[in-house]
This record gives sequence, structure tokens and C-alpha cells, in this order.
Amino acid sequence: MNIYLDSQPLVTKSLDGNSTVHAALEAAKHQLTSTDLMIFGVKCDDQEVSPEDLEKILGMPAARFARVEFISGHPGEVVLSALRQTRMSLADSFTGVKQASECLSKGRVAEAFGALVRCLSVWGQAHEAVVQGMALCGIDAERLIISGRPLLDWLQGLAEQLRGLKGAIESRDHVLLGDILQYELDETLQGWEVMLDGIIAHIERDSNGSSAAAREAAVTP
Repeated sequence: MNIYLDSQPLVTKSLDGNSTVHAALEAAKHQLTSTDLMIFGVKCDDQEVSPEDLEKILGMPAARFARVEFISGHPGEVVLSALRQTRMSLADSFTGVKQASECLSKGRVAEAFGALVRCLSVWGQAHEAVVQGMALCGIDAERLIISGRPLLDWLQGLAEQLRGLKGAIESRDHVLLGDILQYELDETLQGWEVMLDGIIAHIERDSNGSSAAAREAAVTP
């Protein structure tokens, strides 16, 4: 089997021809045990595996692919990459909100709900990315202040917004849904962009500070 970790052949003594991609992933994690690195990407036959396909791919035999590669990185780098992607997805969801609002105003309810369900998925992933990212970086959501507001408040605000929107969709309350679309969501999403920018800037500062400290330690006699 051609299994790699950061472009280098992975030691695969514990694997055989029936081993799954998941088993290879565990072997890669084991090889990183004495480091501060973590796996943040998987490629099969030089194609990056999307988060949506990851579970399915992990259950497949590794021998099914000509090449399986795991990509590692420092937690801060992994989190920054995920948050930047989340920031882009969040910006794209403004279009989904506009589409849903227009469809609802024209009586095309099914289209409006479809657009909002897609947006809900993006926002739920954004919430998860932030929570998991903070845990990986050891950031206290109660102590980190962004634009004068604790990160925990930002998170709770989004969770409440998601619950309200989901409730309106499930109850098919078109009046409430229209009010949320017209008066609340744009402001909520703009606030979340501010929050994500603040988190990204905070992690970047920490990463730059750690790098500078490491360089200083390296040259100190």
C-alpha cells in the first residue's frame, strides 16, 4: 500500500491489504504521538477528501486507492485554515438569505425553505468550527473579548438565532420567518463576520508570538 504522511512514506507494519483508511489514519496519528502535530487533511489518489465524504472514505480499504496521504499541521494552523474557510462560507450564505427572502415574498415557499436549510447547515458548521477551534487552541470563550463582547455571548447569540429560525421553519410560520429574514439575519451574520475576524486575528497574534519566542530561544546561548 502506498500510504504517506506529509509526502513521506508511512511506517505501515501494523497494516495489511485489508486495512481500512481509518486504520491507516490511526497509524499516522500514532507516528505523530511525540509531536505537537495533528492530522487535518486526507488525500486519496491526490484528491482531497471533503468533510462530507470523510466518514465513507475512512471505512474503505486503503488498498482500493493507489495512494493515500495524510496531511498534518500545528493546531493553530489547522484551526486558522478551518476558520478562514468558515468565514468564506458564512459570507456566501448572505446570498442564500437573500434568495430565501425573495422566494418567500413571491410565495415560492418550498424554494425559500430549501435555501434556508442550506444556510442552516453552513451556520451550524460555523458554530461547530468555532467551538472545536477554541478547544484545540485552549482559548477560554468567556475571557476572549471581541468588539467589547465575550466570545461566549457571540456563540450563545448564534445558537439562539439558529433555534428561532429552525423553529419557524419546522412550524412553517411564514410571518415569523419573513420577519427574521428581513430584520435579523443580516445583522446576525455581519456580527458573526466580526467575531470570526476577531478570533482569527487572536490566533494569528498568538502564533506569531510563539514563533518569535521559538526563534529567540533558538539563538539564546
